[in-house]
Amino acid sequence: ADIIPAGIILLSTIAQNFGIEKITLSDYALREGIVIDSIQKLRERSIEPKLVNIRFESVKQLAESCNFDREHCRHIAMLSLQMFDHLKSLHDLPPECREYLEAAARLHDIGYHISHNQHHRHSNYIITYSNLLGFSEGEIQIIANVARYHRKSHPKPTHKEYMQLPKKSREIVKKLAAILRVADAFDRTHSQNIVAIDCASVDGSVKLCVKYKAEYPEIELWNLSRRKGLFEEVYKKEIIVEAEHVK
Repeated sequence: ADIIPAGIILLSTIAQNFGIEKITLSDYALREGIVIDSIQKLRERSIEPKLVNIRFESVKQLAESCNFDREHCRHIAMLSLQMFDHLKSLHDLPPECREYLEAAARLHDIGYHISHNQHHRHSNYIITYSNLLGFSEGEIQIIANVARYHRKSHPKPTHKEYMQLPKKSREIVKKLAAILRVADAFDRTHSQNIVAIDCASVDGSVKLCVKYKAEYPEIELWNLSRRKGLFEEVYKKEIIVEAEHVK
C-alpha cells in the first residue's frame, strides 16, 4: 500500500508527458513470455504470436477438450458468419462481434458431454470459467451468453447472469444469439445438408435462400419454424425461406 501512490504518480506523469490516453493491461507476464521465446528458439522460422491467432487457438483448444461435434460446430460457425455478413445493415454491430459469434458457434455444444437436455447451460458455464486466452472478461461473458441462448429460453429480465451484463452487451448477445439459433436450426440432423445461406432484408421481412446438397431439408425447415422466434423478436422482421438444390 505504501508504494502504490508513488507508482500512480510515476505512471500519471509518463502518460501526461507522452500524451498517452489509453493503457491496455496484460493478463500475462514473464512466464508466458518465456514460453513464447522458447518456442521461437526451437523453430527455424521465428513465430509471431498474433492476438487473433491466440484467441482462435484458445477457442479451438477448449472445444476439442470437450469432445464436441467438430464438423457440426464448424458448419454452424460458417452459416452464422454468412448471415452476419449478409445482414450487416440490419444488425448494425461492430466488426469485433463477428469474432464473438464465431467463437460462440464453435463452442455452443461443448456442454453435451455433461448433459444433453441442459447442454446450453453447461456450455455457458464452461466458457465463462475457462479463461479463453486473448479475450477480456467482458468478451468472454458475451460469448458464453450467446452460446447459452442458442436454444431453449430467450434472454429474460429474470436471468441473473444475462442481466448482470452492461446494456450494450445484452443487445449484442440478443442479436448474435438470434443469428446463431437460425444457423443451428439448419443443421438439426448434423449432416450439413444445407451448405450455404443467402440473406436479404426487404421491408418487413428477411429472406433466406438456403442451398441444400441432398434431400429437401424438411426437418431443418421444421426446426427453423420452432426456433426463429428470437430472431423475429429482436429484428422485428418475419423470416421467409426459399430452398434451392445445388450439386
